[in-house]
Order: sequence, then structure tokens, then C-alpha cells
Amino acid sequence: MAEFELDEERAKKAYDRLVKYLAVSPRSEKECKEKLYEKGYHKNEVEYAIERAKKYRYINDEEYVRTFVLFNKTKYGAKKIEYKLTTEKGIDKRLVANLIEDMLPDSYEIEVASDMAGKYMKQKKIADRSGYQRVSAFLYQRGFSFKIINKVLGQVFDVIVENDEDF
Repeated sequence: MAEFELDEERAKKAYDRLVKYLAVSPRSEKECKEKLYEKGYHKNEVEYAIERAKKYRYINDEEYVRTFVLFNKTKYGAKKIEYKLTTEKGIDKRLVANLIEDMLPDSYEIEVASDMAGKYMKQKKIADRSGYQRVSAFLYQRGFSFKIINKVLGQVFDVIVENDEDF
């Protein structure tokens, strides 16, 4: 495929469209690129728009991750947040892993998972150990690691967990 010359007018239109897209909600760099490609802009026009937006700090993946974690840390576990950011939003795995490690200590995740387990058990009327697997599956779907789930269920059901390792 031949390289296209940078059409200044189209590049500026791409940037304007990108700014409007970002005005609605913060987005990752990958989301922005996909949107511009979807609208029919060429690679060099997209790169121009992205670089210009980065220069003005309209696109900042690190800040996006911090905000995303802050808004979702009470809804999901670290594993699900990491999955959403890396797979769905296209952000670098190392950046995501480092920020999640800093922002979501195990003690906080245990607290959130305990609250979720308690609410789930109350809603589903689970009062004894027969609901152990259901609660475990619920927490796993919410993105908590087996290590966190085992600690929480150990507290909730007064069960001694033999293997504390993450599978």
C-alpha cells in the first residue's frame, strides 16, 4: 500500500473530530485510533491527530488507567479491571499491572470482596456452607483472584483454607 502525503486539511478535520470524541468521555489511545480509522482517515492523518491530542494531554493512557481504576474498584476485582483495560481498551499490560498493584492493595480487595459476598449471600439467602461454590463463582466472575476469594470465603464461612496460593 502506498504512503499518502499528509493532507493538512484532512489531518485538521481528523483532529477536530477526535477532540469532539474526547469531549464526551476520556478514551484510550487505541479507542481514538479505531474511531478515526472507522471514519475513513488515513494512517498519517490519524497519527497527526493522536500526536497533537497527546501534546495537549487530551490523550493520556496512564491518567486514563488511574481514573478507570478509581471508578471501577468497588465493582470489580483487579483481574477484571486489568482485563478490561488491556483487552478492551488496548492499554499496555505493564502500565496497567503496575498501576493496579499500586492502587489496589490486597487488603482493599479483600474488603470489597467481603462486602460483595455479604450482599450476594443476603440477596440469594445463603446461610450455610452449601452456598460456598455459588459465592466463590460470583466473586470469580467479578474479577477477584483465587487468593482473595479463598481469604474472603475463609472469613465468611469460617473455613480453613489449605492452599493460599493463586492458581
